[in-house]
Amino acid sequence: MMDAISKRVSYDIGCMKSLRKLPDKVAIRFMDMMTRYMSDPTANGLNLETVEGAKDNSIKSLRVDQGYRAIAFEVGRDIMFVHVNEHDKAYRWATRRRVKLDPGTNRIRVVEELDATAVEAEAPAPSEPRLFAEIADKRLRALGVPDEEFPAIRTITTIEALEVAEEDFDPLTYQVLYALAAGYSDQEVYALTGVAEEPQTAPETAGEDVSFDQLIETEESRQTIFIPESEAELRRVFEEGLEGWRVFLHPEQRKLAYRDYNGPAMVRGGAGTGKTVVAMHRAKHLADQIKDDPGQAGQRILVTTFTTSLAQDIEANLRTLCPEHLDARPPRIEVTNLDRWVSQFLKRKSFAREVAFFGEARDRLDKTWKEVFDDHAMPEGLSEPFVKAEWAQIVQAKGLTDKRAYLKASRAGRGTPLDRRKRAALWEMFADYRARMISDGLAEPDDAYREAVEILSAEAPSLPYNSVVVDEAQDMGEQAFRLIRAIIPENIAGDRNSLFIVGDAHQRIYGRRASMSSCGIEVRGRSRRLRLNYRTTQEIRAWAVSILEGVSVDDLDEGTDTLKGYVSLLHGAAPDLVRCASEAEELTGLADWIQALPANQIRRSDVGVLCARRTDVKRVEEALRAAGIETVVLRSGAEDRSVPGVRVTTMHRAKGLEFFAVAIPFLSDTAFPPQGALNAAVDAADREDIVILYRSLLHVAATRAKKALRVSWSNTATKLIFP
Repeated sequence: MMDAISKRVSYDIGCMKSLRKLPDKVAIRFMDMMTRYMSDPTANGLNLETVEGAKDNSIKSLRVDQGYRAIAFEVGRDIMFVHVNEHDKAYRWATRRRVKLDPGTNRIRVVEELDATAVEAEAPAPSEPRLFAEIADKRLRALGVPDEEFPAIRTITTIEALEVAEEDFDPLTYQVLYALAAGYSDQEVYALTGVAEEPQTAPETAGEDVSFDQLIETEESRQTIFIPESEAELRRVFEEGLEGWRVFLHPEQRKLAYRDYNGPAMVRGGAGTGKTVVAMHRAKHLADQIKDDPGQAGQRILVTTFTTSLAQDIEANLRTLCPEHLDARPPRIEVTNLDRWVSQFLKRKSFAREVAFFGEARDRLDKTWKEVFDDHAMPEGLSEPFVKAEWAQIVQAKGLTDKRAYLKASRAGRGTPLDRRKRAALWEMFADYRARMISDGLAEPDDAYREAVEILSAEAPSLPYNSVVVDEAQDMGEQAFRLIRAIIPENIAGDRNSLFIVGDAHQRIYGRRASMSSCGIEVRGRSRRLRLNYRTTQEIRAWAVSILEGVSVDDLDEGTDTLKGYVSLLHGAAPDLVRCASEAEELTGLADWIQALPANQIRRSDVGVLCARRTDVKRVEEALRAAGIETVVLRSGAEDRSVPGVRVTTMHRAKGLEFFAVAIPFLSDTAFPPQGALNAAVDAADREDIVILYRSLLHVAATRAKKALRVSWSNTATKLIFP
């Protein structure tokens, strides 16, 4: 064995999956062994032993304790751990595996090598046709499936059987098989897995055997193999588990995050497709470039989103993925929501007005509106709510500052028509409101964005950013995106890697809309859509999508979007739809459902109860505590899953989060959408917009669930569930 200090230790994702099934003491013991080795490899050499009867002579075992063994592959200077289990089970697993160096897919793969005759003899007679009977070996081989796995594949009869056997297959093989079972074409499988239609061979290795040392460095292998750079990184990975093992991306996701773009780029995709993870990896990739290039010293990546809570959640996850970039001085990644950024920017520029985001300042604006309405005659057929909506959705959203611009502005989607005379009368009210607001030293957020754009355009200040990454783009408006474009303006040197935007208009829950191109952000030709849902089961996903049936959705630019081809890789139980006689019965049933969840599989902190209103959050909290169930109410701030208790929060706050099990109560026709929201509608078109927003909100809430979803109502269900 070579000197321990010269060894490089890596971990296949299968190692982490096997550890999660074992007692905590075994996982802790294994982790301690690994971290001790990293801190002092000369004093804590890995005493690997040969596994007799193994098909691959590079397979070794390591004693974890008296009853458990770790399995590794030792090749040259590399040791790759792939499995941990009880002694006999570990050895049985090891004797049937080998490492396959696969230059065709540019990966290191761990495959189970079985005898076709023996497998067929052991397999029970199928009660239905074999799932992949019509797919020829040649086709499987072309898609990246190794010959060694063909015997096991030929015995599978159903998708359910395939799911049970997931860990018997190499991860790439499983992805290919599941996509084929879901009806994907070969071209779609290539796109989803990242396998090239023509076998890959690196130019420097063409015509010669590729080595383990070469393949472990490829991006494809790094999707399932982790090489820690420090003891701290190794310990973080093991302590966080698979949820924190952020080094892994699906090939399609990785291609989007780790590449150069000649201009702004956009990634769209349904809930659970990994858009936020892609955005975080994009920030890491760009920060890595800053770190490695002395010419970019002092530069940083701005990561921004719409709400404070989402920004805090993203920052917490980035501290798991790449803490070195956030802790650097100055930091190479800055995370903040856009409202906070513009407030701090204008404060540095001595902006004289207070931006009324919420609270007392908003109350003062309401008083200003009342004064305007008292001093102006309301045009016939209009109302105060209509005028406020016209101001927000047309004047402020489009940045209109003079009467002529308003008279010519498109009002598409606003419903109630306005002739020139009514528009002129409304502009007198708008001009008065704006003058009073300025006199009172106040500004609305859109005013703040516009003011910041003017300052950036006039002064060309030296901002420290070389790129902006935007998450949840669907909830930002036109003025927000004009500001983002102004932070990183296009220049004569080009627009390389300037903006990276992710979002999904199906999840728009704040009513703001913006066309990228109208804001100076040209993403055409650099827009991609993710289609695989990694979070939610197919059953929950299908139910959540049904909520949006018939709703037309934009693509965050000037086209339309669709969820066609949006599928989940997992299957599970259908959502539990529960009708109750009263809301009291709903709360009792909710407590019973939570207590019935298997405690050995689901931590209480992985259970979420999502409500439409804050008052309902309080009711649920009190009911669960009365039933002896510990709860944590999520408000603002990053969420800490180490704190025990069922999470209770609003549907809006749950954006960006996920739970093993989710309950959504109080979905009766009188409670959802809330009557107050419907009563605020200014006309039929506005009412329809409000209903669509609540459809999207319910869709978002349902797609927070990974495995279990309970939806309940009293008496009659909302028409959003049963039209």
